[in-house]
Amino acid sequence: MGIFGLFNTFTNEGYDRIWRNKDGSVFYGYDDEDGTTTWYDPNGNLDSITDTPDEDEQEMNEAGY
Repeated sequence: MGIFGLFNTFTNEGYDRIWRNKDGSVFYGYDDEDGTTTWYDPNGNLDSITDTPDEDEQEMNEAGY
């Protein structure tokens, strides 16, 4: 159970960005004030915290690269 599972409030809404891996997995990112993005899987489980992707990286991901 992810951290949101405790309250059953994770709805995959309100995220700042979405990231699709080549294997089809999807992650929802919430940008933090410190230049990082916190990523969650569709079940609300914390996946990782990374540097926030720049606009070019995000556009390439959205285009399927």
